[in-house]
Amino acid sequence: MKLPSLLPITLAMILSGCSVLPHSGPSFSSIKNINKPDSNRDAIYSKVNLVDLNNSINFTKEANSSKDPLKFINETTNQIQEVDRVGKGDSLKISIIETPPAILFIGSNDTGAPKTGLTDLPVVTVDSKGFISLPFVGNLKVDDKTTGQVQSEIVEKLSGIANRPQIIVTVLEKRSSTVTIIGDKFSGKMPLTAKGERLLDAVAVLGNSMYDIKDTLIQLTRNKKNNQIPLSLLLSNPKFNIYLQQNDIITLINKPSSFISMGATGATKEVRFEAIGINLSQALGRIGGLIDNKANAKGVFVFRYQDKLLANNKKETIPTIYQIDLTDPNSLFIIKNFQIQNNDIVYVASAPIVELQKFLYAVFSPSVGMINQVNQITE
Repeated sequence: MKLPSLLPITLAMILSGCSVLPHSGPSFSSIKNINKPDSNRDAIYSKVNLVDLNNSINFTKEANSSKDPLKFINETTNQIQEVDRVGKGDSLKISIIETPPAILFIGSNDTGAPKTGLTDLPVVTVDSKGFISLPFVGNLKVDDKTTGQVQSEIVEKLSGIANRPQIIVTVLEKRSSTVTIIGDKFSGKMPLTAKGERLLDAVAVLGNSMYDIKDTLIQLTRNKKNNQIPLSLLLSNPKFNIYLQQNDIITLINKPSSFISMGATGATKEVRFEAIGINLSQALGRIGGLIDNKANAKGVFVFRYQDKLLANNKKETIPTIYQIDLTDPNSLFIIKNFQIQNNDIVYVASAPIVELQKFLYAVFSPSVGMINQVNQITE
């Protein structure tokens, strides 16, 4: 065996980055150099944003923005809405009590004398312009008025032709102050009352139509804006159980989330996690952590498409790589604050010694037969 003859091939393999050797994924150095100009690479590489989490102070603001539960509270009004006013589409029951001798709506008794009693007029619905129509009253504007105000106006209209009329106005069906609830097996409307219904009241209407709690998101659409919160967080923290407002839309979304683990983690697999989310430390725990004799503790990466707010207030989706160096003690705090998102890829690069071991095995292992092939060439 002529070992000196291996030197040119050995040097060639080292200079080429051992590209002929098998890899579980990109090397630490190739990821760190991803933004360097290279004519052989696709143009997308020039847009990749590489974020060093150990040296990035405000990484949580951008990376965790879509998972911040406080956003749900900060951007959502939380107060009881006044719903005791009559609105368009409401159905009203109007009852009139009259006393003799001026009787408009009640007939006479057996003796022919007028009698005192209660008369229920046919149910009326507030039209699209906010009016109702009543006998001896005519058209009456009732939109955005309380039942007490409507009663007073009817009494005023009848006072000249009826004797001390008493009016009772009851809202039978409140169509003007409702919220819409949308689920998988049930959708409908829930009226708002003076009690002040909250978010969990809407969830309870769905009953058995709900998904698995841990995979369920509650989406609240209000004033053309959407905010989401995991149902499990809503159940565990009362401050998220906000008051509902007129025309709110509450949607239950079944959103089982997952990330992919790759590299020196023992196995490439998809890992499910709950709608409430997990941080990077929990993600590493679920995949068994790093393999001591294979992983590069400085090369833990999270790949994702990250939304970035531009100067003109427009959003752009940018391929982003977050890197964490676990040899730094501070990294243990950082990974607890970094939230994993759906479809993330958690990748752990191989340690440099592993690449050397692969190289030595490829050169000197009899099973590979490289030495024999080289001897044949040199001979």
